[in-house]
Amino acid sequence: MKGIIYIMTTTVSGLIKIGKTGVNNFQERMRFLEANGYYNISGLKRFFAIELKDYDNKENLLKEIFNKHRVGDSELFALDYDLVRQLLLSFDGKVIYPKDINKEKEFDKVSKSREQGVRFSFYKKGIKNGEKIVFIIDKEITAKVVGEREVEYDEQIWKLSPLTYKIYEQKGKLTKSGAYQGAAHWQYKGERLRDLPDIN
Repeated sequence: MKGIIYIMTTTVSGLIKIGKTGVNNFQERMRFLEANGYYNISGLKRFFAIELKDYDNKENLLKEIFNKHRVGDSELFALDYDLVRQLLLSFDGKVIYPKDINKEKEFDKVSKSREQGVRFSFYKKGIKNGEKIVFIIDKEITAKVVGEREVEYDEQIWKLSPLTYKIYEQKGKLTKSGAYQGAAHWQYKGERLRDLPDIN
């Protein structure tokens, strides 16, 4: 039996919804959730969806794997959406959203982006807590470093990649893949974060 497993982002940083729906019900389900929210959380947006055989079992497997990150008995999880997307891309299935992406290439891209995101460290670059970084395409946008991989922006704590995604989304400039390696989009003292040498 085929069905669709999907990931939706929410207005809460780091909180995603993982759900399933029938093949013919996907568009309607997305429209309903985007309009009405879920579990008192609003601003849901479709992020990724894949059509799979045995989708019930696979969704149960996801919930089992990520159980520690689950919010109560809801379908909300405090997780990096790229981690879930990477796992779903490893299943044998057809990507429904975003349309027209190459599954293998996307998997490689997400893996690479996650590796780089995990490796990046402000401290290794000699950037200390309290220092400011600047968004490359809009110098008015700044964030304050508050941890080895975290910044404060708009009174919330973010990792760079989800924050970069959010800003591009607000500006209506998202790319098709929606994958952003944060360190490529911010700078410190005029230098792109990604290009800064490690100090140790």
